[in-house]
Amino acid sequence: MPDEIGDVKVADEVISIVAGLAAQEVNGVIGMSGSFAEGLNEFLGKKSFAKGVRITVDGHVVTAAVYVNVEYGSCIPEIALEIQEKVKEAIENMTGYEVKFVDVHIQGVARRPKSELEESLEKMDAAHENFFGEE
Repeated sequence: MPDEIGDVKVADEVISIVAGLAAQEVNGVIGMSGSFAEGLNEFLGKKSFAKGVRITVDGHVVTAAVYVNVEYGSCIPEIALEIQEKVKEAIENMTGYEVKFVDVHIQGVARRPKSELEESLEKMDAAHENFFGEE
């Protein structure tokens, strides 16, 4: 067994960023829900990838709380379970730390913003109806 030559400490902010990015990969998550201070920082142009994540690190054991907004019409229990799995897997794979648990807090429900393609298709449909008239 090789001798230990030191310890690796991963900054809490890095773990929060890993958790936030993993949560945002889940279908149905439309955004992270942060505190007033995070909202103010974002308004001032300071984007934080750790927004909506609270972690506690004890040695190499992490507990996480993730605050998200989900898309209207999606199955909240399925999304929450997938968030838990993805966040746990991402933290453990990227840091080598053990994740004790991941609490998921659904802070809001909203419609997913339309993509540029969806908006342009709607405009084309409206223009088509205006040009040809309704039948």
